[in-house]
Amino acid sequence: MRMARAAIASGAAPSLAQAASSDPEFGAKSVYNLAIQGDEHARQIFRTFGRYLGILLAGLINVLNLDMFVLGGGVSSAWDAYASTMFNELRTRSLVYAATAPDELLTTTNDSSGKETGASAHTQNRNARKTIITQAALGSDAGLYGAARVAVLP
Repeated sequence: MRMARAAIASGAAPSLAQAASSDPEFGAKSVYNLAIQGDEHARQIFRTFGRYLGILLAGLINVLNLDMFVLGGGVSSAWDAYASTMFNELRTRSLVYAATAPDELLTTTNDSSGKETGASAHTQNRNARKTIITQAALGSDAGLYGAARVAVLP
């Protein structure tokens, strides 16, 4: 929402400004709906978010080297709007992820000459171990169920 408000304030996103003025409950879900309808300003917000999330996850993957990372909460509902940008960033910035990404996600990031770039250019997937990044099955309710579970633990 911070990026949407900044775009509206700068006058660079008239479609977001129109949606904000006509919808009293304008929020992240409204921006997401605009993005999936093809609004370029809203799509850019999710691409930016996906890039930053990919940078964050790349560092976590490089340091922790866990088998699975699960993204939950409200952001998991917009998976289709930011996931491809996030995975591109991961393949570029994380040597561990580039070497252990699931086979269906191994499309490499290429520059304009068609050459592989980033960490993907320096790895081959020789490892049977995979680093899986997925969205939580419970979506935005994952934290709620987790908190309830902790409350009933002996």
